[in-house]
Amino acid sequence: MKFTIILSSLINLIQLNNISAFSHYKFYDLKSITDCPYTKKYLNKCNINDINQETTFYKKNILITYPSWKPKEKNYNPRKVDWSSVISGCHAACNFDKRLCNFYVRASAHDSLSISEGYGGTDGSMLITEDELSRPENNYDSFAFKLSKNALALAKRYDTSVADIISVCGAYAVKYLGGIDIIKSSSIKEPFLVGRKDSTIPNPGHQLVPENANTSMFNDFSIKYGFSLNEFTALLGSHALLDEKECLNKDRQSYCDPLLNKCDNISMFNWDNSYYQDLCSKNISIKFNTIPVEFIKTKKQLIRNELCKFTSDYFREEIKEDINKELDIEVENIILQDIIQETNDLLVELENQHVKQINVNYYDGNEIKKWLYTTNDAWLGLACQNKLEDTNYNNEIRNSMNLFKSSTNEWQKIYMKAYKKMINNNVRWFNLKTNGLRITGNECNSGYRIYKNKRLCKGAFNPDDKFYY
Repeated sequence: MKFTIILSSLINLIQLNNISAFSHYKFYDLKSITDCPYTKKYLNKCNINDINQETTFYKKNILITYPSWKPKEKNYNPRKVDWSSVISGCHAACNFDKRLCNFYVRASAHDSLSISEGYGGTDGSMLITEDELSRPENNYDSFAFKLSKNALALAKRYDTSVADIISVCGAYAVKYLGGIDIIKSSSIKEPFLVGRKDSTIPNPGHQLVPENANTSMFNDFSIKYGFSLNEFTALLGSHALLDEKECLNKDRQSYCDPLLNKCDNISMFNWDNSYYQDLCSKNISIKFNTIPVEFIKTKKQLIRNELCKFTSDYFREEIKEDINKELDIEVENIILQDIIQETNDLLVELENQHVKQINVNYYDGNEIKKWLYTTNDAWLGLACQNKLEDTNYNNEIRNSMNLFKSSTNEWQKIYMKAYKKMINNNVRWFNLKTNGLRITGNECNSGYRIYKNKRLCKGAFNPDDKFYY
């Protein structure tokens, strides 16, 4: 039975209360969960003087239909799973839309790092509990809702836990996007483990590193999670995949136009050490308690930027629908604008506002540029450039970031180690007497078949298959 997600602007849609996370249907009123992605970020140019005026939100109710699947809380035997087939499912998901790869990398961190006594490591809770699904850090671009459809479908298909799907696909996504093969590069001494139980109890909130954390706070979280600063700084390299880069090409100078090209190989879909190169070389400015900087762009450019964030027609059509409803913009008409019409049809984009207003920008010569990363990343960039106070933690961050800037191999080696530590931290394993089951990614208990002169596991997707749910 497939998932279905129904988006509706009907305010009076029936609400269901006190439903288990594994009920057949679940309703979420996103109006009470988060601001819509466009209405607060963009204002029509003619409304520039009404910046502080309350914006009308588009109400979205999301109905998720879960498959006839149960969480792996008790009876789970990872020895029976075709892990080769699971990896093929991760590959097929990334084939469907590269953004799903980015989402798996993000989910592996968000699901693992909500740590307190009795919690931690990937346990699937961020994709199967209402509390975590609806948290601000998990509903940006509705990423957890989108990803849950795929992760639960793969868990059902291969009779595995959602926790293991997140862990395996988060690792495989790195390879798919051009990085190291974390699973097959692992060894007996430093294995890749599966066998995680799912949790229907949400992990505690407010456990992730705040977006605006300075280096002192970053150091505190590193200690809390049990990482060295070298390892924790390596994990931050995944921010090379942040969607604030929008249509930026791999050269980090030019931009792709999704109205003319596929844009499936742009910077935000490439696993490289550009994060460290950018942060260690930018002329970064952090200002406190200031009015947000405004960046004026055309409505057509907004549409281009949002379309670049997905590679599939499926999600791109969703994006168009959301922009239509939230900003009352006729997307298809704007796409047809000529250069003169486009230039005269403007929006004002506001930098995200924090509780304590912090603005980050960088300068290219005398020209101010929009910052593509988080405020926390800006602090790490200043540490890398030796522009912060002389402390042990700032020196360690600087040394690590300069190492990763100059050596992709060194970064990926430390990232692989840190990733496995992250997804294993405080996990509840299927067998309490052992800490997980080592896999190589070649496991296939169901037997093999031949496809285009290659041997594939019987339950595996074909290499060119695309799969969402």
